[in-house]
Amino acid sequence: MTPSETLRPQMDRAQRRALFVGVFALGLSLMGLSRNADHFWQSYLFAFIFWAGLALGCLGIFFLHNVVGGNWGVAIRRFVESGVKTLPLIALFAVPVLFSLNTLYSWTHADVRAASFAVGHKAVYMNARFFIARTIFYFLLWFFFGYRILKMVNEHDRTGDPALFKRIKGASAPALLIFVVSTTYAFIDWIMSLEPDWYSTIYPWMFTVGEVLLTFAFMIALLVLLSKREPFAGFLKPAHYQDLGNLMLAFTMLWAYMSFAQLLIIWAENLPDEIPWYIRRFSGGWGYVAWTISIFHFCVPFFLLLMRFIKRNPNLLRTVAVWMIIVRILDVFWIVEPAFRQRGLEVYWTDVVALIGLGGIWIAYFIRNLKSQSLLVASDPRNTYTRAHGH
Repeated sequence: MTPSETLRPQMDRAQRRALFVGVFALGLSLMGLSRNADHFWQSYLFAFIFWAGLALGCLGIFFLHNVVGGNWGVAIRRFVESGVKTLPLIALFAVPVLFSLNTLYSWTHADVRAASFAVGHKAVYMNARFFIARTIFYFLLWFFFGYRILKMVNEHDRTGDPALFKRIKGASAPALLIFVVSTTYAFIDWIMSLEPDWYSTIYPWMFTVGEVLLTFAFMIALLVLLSKREPFAGFLKPAHYQDLGNLMLAFTMLWAYMSFAQLLIIWAENLPDEIPWYIRRFSGGWGYVAWTISIFHFCVPFFLLLMRFIKRNPNLLRTVAVWMIIVRILDVFWIVEPAFRQRGLEVYWTDVVALIGLGGIWIAYFIRNLKSQSLLVASDPRNTYTRAHGH
């Protein structure tokens, strides 16, 4: 069954507005391509990384919920599945990045490889053809496992076959492992190789955790937005919000642990190949961004999410979730852009319009996917808090 008639007009309207804003902003950002191509591609990469991370976060949560179960995933399940179905759009967004490698990635230049032993030593791995081949391979992996298991899930919804439910869990466990490994390599390629003489073994894992955290925040904000309408109004309980708040707290702590571990190890070693990454991000105004992230990405949400009454109050939890989305945008910007803007903190107008452009199109496609199915699944065996009704 599709969304209720009371929600469909609002979803149609939101989809049209998101698509209009996205296309307009993306078209506006293309004006920057003729004025300053370097700035445009830097902004486009930042926007691509952010929205790709949100879609991949949906894929990771989809596998995770199939493996561990829990009522929390029943409430946001259709949101997550709709996000998984946006992966073809993310693949389309990746195409311009692959055509702009010479502009974005310094390791594509022969003089850079010749001048730096560290970069030249990695030439077997960091070359344009292999980079493109790996990116295609990552998406093929995500498509195969995501859509294969999604097909099994839809079949289980139709038949209720207990044996099929066990097969879904069995298939999702290795898929989750492959997801973690493949996203690790994807973020090494797409982001860490922007500064090819630098390396960190914990960095890509940290970024994957951050994107899953972003996805939980997005799902919570969307769930609260729709919570007063059917089918959610008669389904959601305070325990659903508490479970989701606890997960957001857990991933906040894991992200902070990994971030601090990386900083502590690199700062203590003080090696010339590693320390410049942090020097660039703590100098010329970037340091203010770093301190903002450390306070509002961890300290504030950590203490707020420790409080049970906040996690059980939809409006308060939504406030924390929306704030987390904002600081995740800031964190991705702080990670990506200093690789290009080493003179100091610089924000270009294309940063904003590219983010809005890709985001508007992604949200419109996300809503399209969401409208094509019921918003809740009454037959989900993991639902123990309540029973869905009034789809």
